[in-house]
Amino acid sequence: MNAFCILFSDNYFSTKMSEISDIRTLASVPFGGRFRLVDFMLSSLVAAKVNSIGIVARNKYGSLMDHVGWGKDWDLNRKNGGIKFLTPFIQDANTIMGENKFEALNSIMEYIKTSLPEYCLICDSNMVFNMDLQDFMRAHEAKGADISFVYKRMIPQQKDLEVSIDCDGKVYDALYHTSDGNEEKDVVMTMILLKKDLLVSLVEQGITYGWDSIKKDIIAKQFNNYKICGYKADGYMAVIRSVTDYYNASMDLLKSGVRKELFMNDIPVFTRIKDSVPTIYGEHCHIKNSLIADGCNIDGMVENCIIFRDVKVEKGAILKNSIIMQNTKVGKNSLLSHVITDKDVTISDDKILAGTESVPFIINKSSCV
Repeated sequence: MNAFCILFSDNYFSTKMSEISDIRTLASVPFGGRFRLVDFMLSSLVAAKVNSIGIVARNKYGSLMDHVGWGKDWDLNRKNGGIKFLTPFIQDANTIMGENKFEALNSIMEYIKTSLPEYCLICDSNMVFNMDLQDFMRAHEAKGADISFVYKRMIPQQKDLEVSIDCDGKVYDALYHTSDGNEEKDVVMTMILLKKDLLVSLVEQGITYGWDSIKKDIIAKQFNNYKICGYKADGYMAVIRSVTDYYNASMDLLKSGVRKELFMNDIPVFTRIKDSVPTIYGEHCHIKNSLIADGCNIDGMVENCIIFRDVKVEKGAILKNSIIMQNTKVGKNSLLSHVITDKDVTISDDKILAGTESVPFIINKSSCV
């Protein structure tokens, strides 16, 4: 199948990630010691030979552009296709990027119409997963579907769309959640496949009728008018919509089974390459069940933590159940528990900082504590 991708760097809803995403798009949020959230979707798309990707970005996309660049680390720096940033600066003077996905799609209609592939994948970039998208696209063709989407068995949250699927994979009912659930349901992910011409028609219809949600206004409202089919994702998948989601997904990486599924798969996860020296472990350090990136200097106690590049942990410091981003310095005899530090943070000596698993203590970028 010949397909291109529209990849949203933000999710066009009120996110609970403001402490971490105030200065960057959701796609460029650091994750797992050396990755950004967008790396997982880009890697799966490249593995599925979807080599023409338009990244829709409204604002705060400087770090995303710096990270992705021209796509060299994903083999996307190509003469034909490759990465294209679709930002407000390249829109028509009378067009804005929009406050919802239909308005955003309408604002990039020229890119959609001039793309050569017949099919379009519409995806979000806030998912941590590793799956074979080629199998998803083959299933779409085999079922003769008009629209296909990936769904996951999980506990739904607000604004999730729960679907009922028959034995042939076709949707026959849908429910849009207005509150958090406590029972696992089949929840629609924003990985949606359809023909380009159908997408153009639906966007024009959506702009006319004031639609604002691809899931709610297409999948939930149109399953009687089109053959809309679901493809079940069986492996690990985390959707990052809040700080709690981010924290829990990060801690999942400390489980060997999750790491094996994400990073020892047939599909490699690529990221921007940075050359760093090896980490130095001092004579007073004690490390337990943690992921530590290159370039660090560790001389304290680190337990159940994710440590990014170039972090310094001085003698006597104790870090537990925390996420410490790049270029952070933790002073002597400080105690951190359930803490998330953004980049370039300095924590002075003898500090005690603590949060909880559901409400981690967050320190903003470049702060001194």
